[in-house]
Amino acid sequence: MKNYILLTTAIAFLAISCGKKQDTKKEETDETLTVEVQPVSKKSLSEPIIASGVLSSKSEMKLAFKTGGMIRRVYVQEGQFVKEGQLLAELDLSEIDAQVRQAKLGLEKSERDLERVKKLYADEAATLTNVQDATTGYDVAKQSVQVAEFNQKLSRIYAPTSGRILRKISEQGELITPFAPAFILGTGESAYLVNVGLADRDVVKVKLGDAATVYLDAYPDEPFHARVTQIAQTVNPATGTFEVELQLTPNGKKLISGFVAKAEISSAKGAATLSVPIEALVEADKDKAFVFTLNPNQTVNKTPVRIGHIFGSNVAITSGITEGTQIITKGANFLTDKAKVKINHNE
Repeated sequence: MKNYILLTTAIAFLAISCGKKQDTKKEETDETLTVEVQPVSKKSLSEPIIASGVLSSKSEMKLAFKTGGMIRRVYVQEGQFVKEGQLLAELDLSEIDAQVRQAKLGLEKSERDLERVKKLYADEAATLTNVQDATTGYDVAKQSVQVAEFNQKLSRIYAPTSGRILRKISEQGELITPFAPAFILGTGESAYLVNVGLADRDVVKVKLGDAATVYLDAYPDEPFHARVTQIAQTVNPATGTFEVELQLTPNGKKLISGFVAKAEISSAKGAATLSVPIEALVEADKDKAFVFTLNPNQTVNKTPVRIGHIFGSNVAITSGITEGTQIITKGANFLTDKAKVKINHNE
């Protein structure tokens, strides 16, 4: 009798346990994962063009002497704020002043010659040609004075606008050639630029407005967004490359001219191809992978695809799915074939 009671109790316990396991299994089966989806689309993908350059401010001005010579005096220091019209530096004007005096003496002589020829012409002792030649000589001498005075004026550097001396390139007592920058003047806050040199095979892929990502050594983990704003139409003979200007968004960071920069330019020259976000791929192996496609009944299929190149956060798809197919983007790694999902519509 006791054995019968124990057996009955054990069977009842097993029945209850099996019922609990079935309920638990049913609850697990009914549990759905919330995912995000997006349609497969065609995009123009291409390998980014990598180049390096140096950061500069768009508001920078390079100030130079028009004439060459010895710098007699420098009146400002690096980092100093200057006002518009302030004298920054001047050359030794001994030679230039002598050229101005020489030009003025030549003008005085040509003026006397012209007056004498005019009187002789009035007395019929000179021809009209003599008067015309003397007039031409006078005009040439007058222009020579203007040129000499212009060079004299540009043998001094004045601040064209208020700003700060970012860099003093030349020092007092140095010999300087014409048009060689002596100062770099910053005229205030503005956009920052990165000038990079591209080979001919790369510059033809770039167009104005192309997006770029810039990385600075000063902020190695901070990507800066940029746009192509200028493309050189001639090669730089010094480097053999074509200069491309990128305008950079500062991201609220302190930027200083001279920072070393690396740029990745995203050219849109590639042919349009099917692409999916890289996070949509699962079990990727070389050129094979899987994606989860969404069915109308809110279940998913594990679909094999062939992949091409990876372009940043996108992957080119060569076969396996068609344009417009809804695929799982976020949550794909936690799914299994035929699993039921819930779509997250909040973006």
